[in-house]
Amino acid sequence: MSQHESLRFRYEQHKPKNKVSKTDDKNIYTAAANVIEYLEKRFDMKNKYPDYHLEFAKSIKIVDMINFIKKRKIRTEFYEYEDRAIYPDGGVIYLVSKKDGIKYPLVIAEVKQQGTNKERLKEGKKKQATGNAIERLGKNLMAIKAYMHYEDITPFVCFGHGCDFAEKEKTVLTKVYLLNEFYDLNKIYVNKRDNDREHGGFSPVSMYFREEQWTTEEMFDIMKEIAEYSFRYWLF
Repeated sequence: MSQHESLRFRYEQHKPKNKVSKTDDKNIYTAAANVIEYLEKRFDMKNKYPDYHLEFAKSIKIVDMINFIKKRKIRTEFYEYEDRAIYPDGGVIYLVSKKDGIKYPLVIAEVKQQGTNKERLKEGKKKQATGNAIERLGKNLMAIKAYMHYEDITPFVCFGHGCDFAEKEKTVLTKVYLLNEFYDLNKIYVNKRDNDREHGGFSPVSMYFREEQWTTEEMFDIMKEIAEYSFRYWLF
């Protein structure tokens, strides 16, 4: 079974807590499988790039992120982790060099669903506090930005949905804006922005948030654009 074919069924290995999460898992893994298939055809990888292959992973080991940073031979101080990793909801698609085994991230994806207050109010219950999904997102995003610190790209996307992300719910959306360094939402960002040699630059990422759930097709369209841009960055 090929990489993208096996990926279509990977979501079945997880035990999501509810039907919405289960649908999210299915949609994001299907989108990732479609991105792999698209890139293989788009760049005719078997013929034009025989020294590379595409790989999907559901986690990123912290030691691998540190080793990737070390390649630049700039930073020397690290806290050394062993068996720790981050687990983006949508995993990561890598471009892997067959010669040296280096894995270049093409797109790292998250899916966050937050908001049950609509249902709670209908049931006569009080509102719950908001922000748990965003806090979990922030932890992973901090690690990913460190991972990509010396590169000109940050190939990350998060698809958030739920009533907490409705346009009128400014409290939670403000937290998302803060995570994105005050850059806009619902827009693709891959390159670093406003960079200068003396002060460095900002690292906005692609944050897609709304009340309605994201479809497989919508996620695929965004993920493939990020992945294709990253592919060109690493090889062209």
